[in-house]
Amino acid sequence: MDYYLIALIMFAGAFLQGITGFGSGLVAVPLLSLLLPLTMLTPMLSLINVALAVYLAWLLRHYLALRRWGPLFVAGIFGTLLGNYALAYVPLATLQLGMAIFVISAGLLFWFGIQLRLPARLPQQTGIGLLSGFANGALTLGGPPVVLFLTANRLARSEFRATLAVFFLALGMTNVVSFGLQGRYATIDPLALLVLIVGALLGAYGGHRLSGKLSEQGFRRLTLLLVIGAGIMVIIGR
Repeated sequence: MDYYLIALIMFAGAFLQGITGFGSGLVAVPLLSLLLPLTMLTPMLSLINVALAVYLAWLLRHYLALRRWGPLFVAGIFGTLLGNYALAYVPLATLQLGMAIFVISAGLLFWFGIQLRLPARLPQQTGIGLLSGFANGALTLGGPPVVLFLTANRLARSEFRATLAVFFLALGMTNVVSFGLQGRYATIDPLALLVLIVGALLGAYGGHRLSGKLSEQGFRRLTLLLVIGAGIMVIIGR
């Protein structure tokens, strides 16, 4: 196993997440799946996602607004559990296609400056949290809905990234507990896990340092490109 290549791939994905607050899976999952079996990769990445979220939340701790976004976090946890259940019992091809079309369409609307407003009140946060959590648990596409929601609320860059870090931490911990109860960590490669963690933390640090050098417009466009790209990758991969 080429541990150097695994570390480099994870570094690239985490570097992207360090800049925008999400997106490591867009780079890491397709490439790492060529080197590691998915039965091993998926539970390991759930641990990596938790480590990344904790690290980025710590770096951005001064911008956290936990009380403001509490309903979003809690709803995301319940949505993830629902998604995990649906993954085992419901055919999701149509839902996957619908979600991809939605995030591409919404991303393009934002790209061309069409203003969409979705107030950050309890019903809206709960709905988006459930949707993103469900998409995470069932479709591994949890990022785009919450990213579009926070973009619509015009959060400052640092609060945007801090909020995403805590949201993904909540979802990641839910996945870790779920995989642990299923006994999915018994077969992972400890050395591969260590290499992934080191690559992830170094990449996240580098991306975090670069993020402050981007203009607000550049940051916003990069974020929307990732959302649109996620939708396109889902459609191609069906």
